Amino acid sequence: MIAETIPQIQAMGTQEKFQLAAELWQDVMEHEDEVQDPPGIAAMLEDRLTRYRAGEITGRSWAEVRAAIQRRD
Repeated sequence: MIAETIPQIQAMGTQEKFQLAAELWQDVMEHEDEVQDPPGIAAMLEDRLTRYRAGEITGRSWAEVRAAIQRRD
């Protein structure tokens, strides 16, 4: 990971890291046209959407997703 090569990031607190991530994301979005999607991502998302619309798979509520994320901690 890039963060492991930058000691200042490792020394930051969680809130500072969150702020840094937000600032980096904002910068990326300002240059979105320069970002290339990972190979195959568009096809994978299209496949998932098609399967969802066909009733083959279901989605989860934000509450379910959030709970799953929090359980990982």
